[in-house]
Amino acid sequence: MKFTPTLILLLITLSSFSFAKVGAYQTGNISCEMPKGEKLVIGCTNYCGRFNRWGLKWYARKLGYDVDIVNLRSNKQSIDYTQVDGILIPGGSDIDPKWYKNRVTSEMKEHIEKYEHLAELNEIGKVRDEFEFDLVTKYFLNKNQRYQPILGICRGMQVLTVSQGIPLYVDIKAELGIDNRRYKLDRVYVQNEESLIKELVGLNNFRAVELHHQGLNVEYFNQHKEKWPYLEVTSLSNKNLIAESLEFYNRPVLGVQFHPEWTFGSPRRGIFKWLLKRSCFNHVHGKKLTKGNE
Repeated sequence: MKFTPTLILLLITLSSFSFAKVGAYQTGNISCEMPKGEKLVIGCTNYCGRFNRWGLKWYARKLGYDVDIVNLRSNKQSIDYTQVDGILIPGGSDIDPKWYKNRVTSEMKEHIEKYEHLAELNEIGKVRDEFEFDLVTKYFLNKNQRYQPILGICRGMQVLTVSQGIPLYVDIKAELGIDNRRYKLDRVYVQNEESLIKELVGLNNFRAVELHHQGLNVEYFNQHKEKWPYLEVTSLSNKNLIAESLEFYNRPVLGVQFHPEWTFGSPRRGIFKWLLKRSCFNHVHGKKLTKGNE
């Protein structure tokens, strides 16, 4: 599918409906050709890791793209997040509950404080918390970046969750009675047939690798859904207690709790291709569309 002037106009129109659960951001079914001699630049908020880098480079080759992967937080380089085509927030250490416990009801704050000693905090997590929440806050406030895609994996999905004022389960074993997911292979069930995750994976349920003991607080989210009309939890696991994907309908943003970089087959293929194609779209058309819709 080529991006004709008519299609670009349609995308501009669709983008104005920020909270509509349809439109320009909710599909991976696009084609995008990079201009000859130009490269995609994917920025990671931490070192991307061998398997993320391998997956991005592998599927970039499949799509005919050249790609550079840069660390947005490296001391060796200074890169503004607005200058990269797409962003990946990879997995990693726990988020300090201080980032979300003061943005919830008093009852939920009390509940979080009961379990916050179970958060596994470390120095790299502290640094990442400051950096990633600053970046994500600026991103959602910056209208000029509304075509820049973000993929959050595991911790990355939790960063996206907390950035919207949604709390986490501090420890799913203590709070839900589910064993903490230490290299588990869980079955994930798609909840919305029209969701992005269904389109990307192509299955109603699939196996995915898990490595986490925290996650989006599904009960709280469901109780206060009216606060987030632009968000949807589109897949779940463990008898619908664990949120596995979080989709944004006002930006090209996707969070997955599982690890597609460790999952051979459809989850990896579709999710990495989505980030790359959306990054290409941002590279080629994003600035023009933003300028035309200011």
